[in-house]
Amino acid sequence: MLFKHYKDLIGVSYQRMIPVYSNFADALALEIGFQALEDFYGKNLFYEGVHYKLYGGFPDAERKLFCFLNSEQGFPVEEEQFPICCIRFSPVNKKFGEDLSHRDYLGTIMGLGITREQIGDILVQKDSTFRASLAYVFCKDTQKELLKEITRIRHTTVKAEEIDFKDTGWTPEFKETFGTVSSLRLDAVVSLALKASRSQVLSMIRDGNVTVSGRICTENAKKLEEQTVFSVRGYGKFIFDQAGARTKKGRYQIKIKQYV
Repeated sequence: MLFKHYKDLIGVSYQRMIPVYSNFADALALEIGFQALEDFYGKNLFYEGVHYKLYGGFPDAERKLFCFLNSEQGFPVEEEQFPICCIRFSPVNKKFGEDLSHRDYLGTIMGLGITREQIGDILVQKDSTFRASLAYVFCKDTQKELLKEITRIRHTTVKAEEIDFKDTGWTPEFKETFGTVSSLRLDAVVSLALKASRSQVLSMIRDGNVTVSGRICTENAKKLEEQTVFSVRGYGKFIFDQAGARTKKGRYQIKIKQYV
């Protein structure tokens, strides 16, 4: 059904020569979108910025919107044109605010009848002085007024306001892992990142639980380049940050950064 829906959106964009936006898509839905593009234009005949563009409200977003394009439009679609807004939830009284989690925010939002496809990433930020937390929630423009009506999450009274996320100064936090691998193949790097056996990682890759640069990858021997972003379902998102000098035994010294 999702594949057919994407094909319909691509067809509308192509025939009317207008940008057409999808709902928020996770890794699996993004892969289905790419398959729809391949089916419509031909495998490897669609291009980013020409036939599609992805954006989720900020550069490191995991959940993103497809903007399907027609190469004959003759003008680019900027990130600011995506129908995405950011709602900041902050405690009215930090002193008595709770340490709310991603699940707390998402549960309250979905309790309003909003579907998961209309909500993008939820970034939770802990206050360095108080126990309270605040959150940045990305949503479709059509849902922002409903989100701004939220005044309480669990037992915490909150204020919801639309903001420009670029003005927040948000920077992602990372946990770094150092180690050595026999090669820069996907299975070797993921094995180090997860501290898991190669056989466990092979199973994850074959089951389609690993994405590389936003696309599901089932090729365990794929060689990774520095700064490649990869995700493992259930474990999070990582950056293959750098490959250092080789050891005397010929192993690669590498650094991996995990988003936290």
